[in-house]
Amino acid sequence: MGTVRNARVNQGGPKCAGIVGLGLIGGSFARGYAQAGVRVLAWDPNDDVMTAASMGTVAGELNNETLGECDIIVLACYPEACIEWLEAHAQALADATDTEAIMGPVVIDTVGVKGIVCERAFELAREHGFYFVGAHPMAGTQFSGFKYAKANLFVGAPMVLVPPTCSRTHRSCSYRPQWTTHLSWSFWARCARWYVPWALASSA
Repeated sequence: MGTVRNARVNQGGPKCAGIVGLGLIGGSFARGYAQAGVRVLAWDPNDDVMTAASMGTVAGELNNETLGECDIIVLACYPEACIEWLEAHAQALADATDTEAIMGPVVIDTVGVKGIVCERAFELAREHGFYFVGAHPMAGTQFSGFKYAKANLFVGAPMVLVPPTCSRTHRSCSYRPQWTTHLSWSFWARCARWYVPWALASSA
């Protein structure tokens, strides 16, 4: 069973970030967070990439036992892989989350096509009881892979956030997980500063 961090998800900045997939985007998140002084845990199926990332960027492996240490977990892989990871770790995420106290890791994805990931992710979050926000950093290069990852990749780039489907008029979520009913709308905006590593460094 995971450990629930003694920190509210909508206060302060992250102390520990988890990254799933260490390609260009995930690697840049990892390097950006590490440069900002945030402890980084990560998982990538390529052992050589994990070895390279452990040299100055990643402090340890992200798994069922360690994900509860994270304030934020970034899914930076292909859509199907994001869903597979969430399905495999949904219960561990639930064990690491206390929805009454609003504590536990916030999970985001970085997939460009939001529908397939967000639909399943919000469903899993509702069923198991953990926090998920769809996201997409509007940044990248013509290269791919961890060796091209840059800590400043997201400087000046917008980040699109995707909460559960809401009415523009009433801002009431029609696909809102039950555990979000006690959260204010500003929850999404207040935790948004966590998602862009360079913003952490500039606001420190």
